Amino acid sequence: MEKSQTTILPQYTSPKLLQKIKLYISAFISVPFYRYGEIGNICYTIGKNILDGVILYTMFSMAEEELKVAAILGVVVKYAYPGITMISSTYTSAFIDHIDYLEALGEVKNQIKKLITAHVGIAIGQSLGAVWLLLCFPPFFKFFFHNLSWAAHLLVVIYFLHHVCDGSAQIVEGRTWFKIVEIKIRRGDDIKLSKNFWVIYTLAQNFQLLLGQVFIWTALGITTAYSPHFTAPLVMVTVLCGFFGVVISKFILPVAYKLKFCY
Repeated sequence: MEKSQTTILPQYTSPKLLQKIKLYISAFISVPFYRYGEIGNICYTIGKNILDGVILYTMFSMAEEELKVAAILGVVVKYAYPGITMISSTYTSAFIDHIDYLEALGEVKNQIKKLITAHVGIAIGQSLGAVWLLLCFPPFFKFFFHNLSWAAHLLVVIYFLHHVCDGSAQIVEGRTWFKIVEIKIRRGDDIKLSKNFWVIYTLAQNFQLLLGQVFIWTALGITTAYSPHFTAPLVMVTVLCGFFGVVISKFILPVAYKLKFCY
């Protein structure tokens, strides 16, 4: 009677930080879809944190001191966002199921095309979110709306619209972007990158988190230094750089795909 042989798998060793960084850079260089998508993610992280660092501080100051609606703004964020998340997640889950079905049929090109199309919608949503947030910046808000008797209520509506557009787009983007990198890295031809997919994906998120902290605190520092002179050239240039960073960020991958920089 023959004894059953047990297959002993090689022990997995987690890469050290320097190796993780090298894997991330390797994926960035060798996978065009990942490269252009990640450039867009970095642009969005920088731009959005600049806007948050300048606009949220100044907007809540104006809302509290002049318009007396700071508490309402806080309630809008706390109680409206879960509803936005629920609705966006419901629609996104059906779309991802369809994408998985295309993958099961072996229609990878069609699958990628639909994901890129979704990315265009995400770019539009986040751009609109940036527009609404920019209108909350006191110099812009006062220029357009301050003479209105219902300006206080309008600020709440505009801030709510920012969260609807930007929040919905972020939820959809989180799932579609993950699907793109899963196809191109996890199921890609490079075995080394495929084996370390979660290392690359997590490192990218941590890098963006760290980058975001640097820019939000820098923006807050600039805002505090120039308060209450928010029309100072440096403040205005900072806000506009953040705004354009957000607007162009998620269009980078679809444009690269259209120009056939991605393959």
